[in-house]
Amino acid sequence: MSAQKGSNGIQDGQRNVEIFCDWVATVTDFRPFVHQGLLSISRMASESGLNRDVFYSNSEIRETQLPSLIRRLESDGVLQSRVANPGDGVQRQRTQNRAGTARIKQIQEENEAVKSENRELRRRLDKLKTLEGILHSTGRLPW
Repeated sequence: MSAQKGSNGIQDGQRNVEIFCDWVATVTDFRPFVHQGLLSISRMASESGLNRDVFYSNSEIRETQLPSLIRRLESDGVLQSRVANPGDGVQRQRTQNRAGTARIKQIQEENEAVKSENRELRRRLDKLKTLEGILHSTGRLPW
C-alpha cells in the first residue's frame, strides 16, 4: 500500500494492519497460500493488496498478527507444526556453521597455495624469457 499525501508512517502502518486483519477475516481457506509447508508472504501480499515489504517492516503484522495466524493455521491443521524443540534447530545451525567455517578455511588455504604457485611460475617464466632473449640476440636461436 502506498502512502497517501498528508499521511504519516504511523497512520500508514495502522491502515496496513487494518487491511491485513480485514483480509484475514475474509479468507476461508488458506491452503492456496501454503507453499512448501509455509505461508507464502508474496501470495498473501498480492491477494491482500499490500506490498510484500509490509510483512517485514510493520512490527504489528510481523510480531503479532502473522504469528497468531500461523498458530491458528497450525492448530487447524492447515500448516504443519514447526520444530517441536527449537534447540534442535539451533544445534543443527551451529553444526552447519562449523562445517561452513572449516570449508571456508580450506578454500582460503588452497587459494594461498595457488597464488604461491602462480608467483613461482611467473618468476620462472621471466627467467626463461630473459634466457630466450639472450639466445636470440647471440644468434643461437632462430627468429
